[in-house]
Amino acid sequence: MSDLKRSLSQHGIEISDWLLHPSGHPEENTPDAVRVSGTESFEPDAGDQLRVQISPPALLPNALGAVLRWFAEEMGDPAGAYYLTLLCVAASLIPSKTRLLIKLRSASLEPPILWGGLMGDASDGESRILGTLINPLRDLQEELYARYQQQLEDYETALRGHKKKRGSRAAGDPPDPPTPVELYTSECEAEVVAQILARQPDRGLLIDPDDLGIFLQSSGAGPGGKRDDRSLWWGLYRGAGLKRREGTTVRTLTPHPSISVIGRIPYYAFRMIWSRCKRYGKDLMPCFAWVRVPLRSYTATQEIPPHGLRRLLETVYRRLQASPPMQHELDEEGRQLWGSWEREINDRVLGATNHKFQLLLIETRERAARIALILHRLDAACSGVIPSVIVPAGTLDRAMEFAMWLQRQAETLLLIR
Repeated sequence: MSDLKRSLSQHGIEISDWLLHPSGHPEENTPDAVRVSGTESFEPDAGDQLRVQISPPALLPNALGAVLRWFAEEMGDPAGAYYLTLLCVAASLIPSKTRLLIKLRSASLEPPILWGGLMGDASDGESRILGTLINPLRDLQEELYARYQQQLEDYETALRGHKKKRGSRAAGDPPDPPTPVELYTSECEAEVVAQILARQPDRGLLIDPDDLGIFLQSSGAGPGGKRDDRSLWWGLYRGAGLKRREGTTVRTLTPHPSISVIGRIPYYAFRMIWSRCKRYGKDLMPCFAWVRVPLRSYTATQEIPPHGLRRLLETVYRRLQASPPMQHELDEEGRQLWGSWEREINDRVLGATNHKFQLLLIETRERAARIALILHRLDAACSGVIPSVIVPAGTLDRAMEFAMWLQRQAETLLLIR
């Protein structure tokens, strides 16, 4: 029995063997999903099942949540940091036109966009957490790049054949060049990001900056930041169409941009940028959810992320990427729950004496809806099914609980001297 399987077993978790093949195992390349002919969807294989025999984590009531919680405990990391990172990655894989309708009689549509930051000083924890959740995305990116290279070769062959037939009736239209797919980037420049989104208007994008502080500086949130840059990123956080002015006309590059962000930031940079946050205006810092990753001792005997967890994440990410765009709605119980949530948050905003807490609360209100949307799609991906149109009230309740936990995290960080 492997160390992972033994440790999970001690926690009451039993995982089927497909998840636990080590690197180099003869069954390692067994496909975790079967491609449906002519589509980009995936169906679970018969062996693609996990059996969880304990009460799972409140945020993710499935095997993925249980394994992440176990791994966080083994590493001595806050589970909330893994959850936030996973939600940001998952958000970026959801089709960009997907929305959650909060109120039936309003145009309140929340996009699958989430920005998060892991705050800490002199710790390897943030890098380990980000690597655990983002490395499987990099694996998928490598696959897509290899596929694009093959498509490019096929295109060039077809183009040469078309040129030879030029002038004849059999020539027809020239072939269309393939378009590369980018799942993530470390680039922080708005122009670079805009070019990526313009090439893939129906897909989301994850920004994984090497230093979140640098991203915040370039986006206009830091000292000396430009108002135009800040307004651009503020609009992207809201899911507003990405436009470009060309002379007297305005051209829409991407009508439904979807950019999620996750990164690490040292505490001194966090405090410095937050100190510039104004009472009013389009400040970006409240748009981020924050989790502190405390300094801890790290020993070489502690494992890197287990192979099975990486494969599980890859499977879930594939399903998220292949899922169709939808406009989701809350059920009746969920709409009543949302009304209570709005009243609670509004009361907290009015009662808060710290304007930074007020700004955070305003964003927390809408963040709960975004988390509910992402959780709903993530739940379906973990189960290997197409998500339903209706987001259950239980999912919204989980999202609200986590959103409020993130609010308390941010408030605590701002109070540290």
